[in-house]
Amino acid sequence: MSRLLLFSIFIYLLSGCTKTPEAIKHTIPSECDTYSLREASCLTQEALLKRLDPYSVIFIGDHHTQDDLHQRIASLITALSKEGITVHLANEWFTPEDAPVLDAYSAKDINETEFISQIEWNKRLRYLPYSSFKPMYEAVRSGGGRLHGINLSKRQRKAISDQNLSAMSPSEQLFNKELDLNVTAHKTLISPYIAHCHAPKADENLQECIDRMYRVQVAWDTQMAKEAVLLSTKLKPSEKLIVFAGALHMEDKLGIPLRFARHSVLPTMTIIPRPNTQTKADHGLGDILFLYTPSKTEE
Repeated sequence: MSRLLLFSIFIYLLSGCTKTPEAIKHTIPSECDTYSLREASCLTQEALLKRLDPYSVIFIGDHHTQDDLHQRIASLITALSKEGITVHLANEWFTPEDAPVLDAYSAKDINETEFISQIEWNKRLRYLPYSSFKPMYEAVRSGGGRLHGINLSKRQRKAISDQNLSAMSPSEQLFNKELDLNVTAHKTLISPYIAHCHAPKADENLQECIDRMYRVQVAWDTQMAKEAVLLSTKLKPSEKLIVFAGALHMEDKLGIPLRFARHSVLPTMTIIPRPNTQTKADHGLGDILFLYTPSKTEE
């Protein structure tokens, strides 16, 4: 047998051995509304509370238009409050600059109408129905918790998107410089959602637009992770912090959870939402799945 033939056979066998294995998937029982990806089993709310007990920081992904999901999260907050836990909620669509309004609303110094007006919900957040999130906010307030903003402002996002260093403060320039854009697993997760590049600039090609969108995504995740770390350092033993953002910021424990772990040794739990029509889920998607009844078209 010739050396060339032997070499060809070797390469063929090697390529077969290095084939990427299929992802391990869970089959979700139809009766489940909470499923542990760690234990491959359904959880009652009582069991869920026990699983959450060791964790002071809980990441919960959101599907923004799903009322049933938000009601389930509100019920979880209420159940934790009944256990003597004060729950604070760190929200993706608020910023640290919103703290005076968020504090006043949390402390019940202003009512709901004043809050919606002062936070400019109908201007800034018109794509999010306030009524859907109301049960969560009321559960936090009733339990003595606080709402927090953790995201970048619109100005900061635009400056990072444009790489306009002159529009950044020295600390913002440092933040921009230190963004880690080289997490391959995260790029793979995000790439299908930015491949279309929905808002290209006149002077950029497709790849430049994709790179810009990815940079902003990483900036969101990094900012929210750093603010969550800061809030976590202020927690008392009887308090928990729920970091609440779009599910894509949480899935596979990439995005916010990954960048949080780089700055904190605190153990965390990640809860990912899925419609209850879904029967399969990848292992490693998170620690726990919340299965909800979909009310509108999935985001």
